[in-house]
Amino acid sequence: MFLFRTVQFGLVGLSLLLQIFDLEELELESIHVLEGYDLVFDLSGITEIDQHYYVIGDKQHTRQLYQIQLDDHRFRISDSISLGYDQKSDMEGVDYCEKHSVYFTNEENNQAYVFTSTGRYELLFDSKQLDTSLDWGSNKGLEGIAVDCDNRVLYLAKEREPRFIISYDIEHRKVLNTIFKDSKGDISDLKFEGGFLYILERNENIVSKMDVKTNQIVRRVSYKNTCSHPRGKLYRNSKYGMAEALLLTADEIWIGLDNNGLPFSDYATETYGLTGNKPVIIKFKRPAGF
Repeated sequence: MFLFRTVQFGLVGLSLLLQIFDLEELELESIHVLEGYDLVFDLSGITEIDQHYYVIGDKQHTRQLYQIQLDDHRFRISDSISLGYDQKSDMEGVDYCEKHSVYFTNEENNQAYVFTSTGRYELLFDSKQLDTSLDWGSNKGLEGIAVDCDNRVLYLAKEREPRFIISYDIEHRKVLNTIFKDSKGDISDLKFEGGFLYILERNENIVSKMDVKTNQIVRRVSYKNTCSHPRGKLYRNSKYGMAEALLLTADEIWIGLDNNGLPFSDYATETYGLTGNKPVIIKFKRPAGF
């Protein structure tokens, strides 16, 4: 009971969470820097489609789905797919189900959509369906998205102040439940797999695994030593955590950083040989059972 109240209402801070969960540090495998794209690309979401990897960005000029290829310590944009979206946008989350359905969020208007093989997008969710007194502005809005394809349930995360996740019935277009709600921390991405929701908690450098049947966090892992080491963060003058994209493979956890155009820090250059001012995708070894 105490654990559920902790997760649901945020009654304890990070220090106590560290006591409850034996946070293991993820093992770094490689860091891949965007190369060959001259414009600003603020990486904000990543998904896998038919054994290929795709990312989205949150700028007006990056309103497409971009196929990427990773090679050594780089990643490149190799192709793009139009989502048919022509509104003012701040695309933050993306996920995929079979039958060519791409789900994505727009924090500019706090809506979620589905794009299908018809070549058109369709509105699925609008934040106006929730309590209208909530503050959805100033980067506090709709950030992460994940889909339980088998059960046709969409998971959507409000980033912060307060942060929370809603489960949403895709077929009947209605909110099922509100979970993981508190006023501290933030959520920057979600992924669903095998009855568990994986939550990227950006400012705390944590990925949490939640059982969606009980709404209880069953495990947490940290990537702090890579992205926010006591000796320095990866990007110079970064005030906040920059991890905005989460992907799970059979053996790895991928985390993408939106650097907002900031250059790599001296620490990143000295430790990892990183130079320039581009976003990165970081691969970590996925712990057994996570």
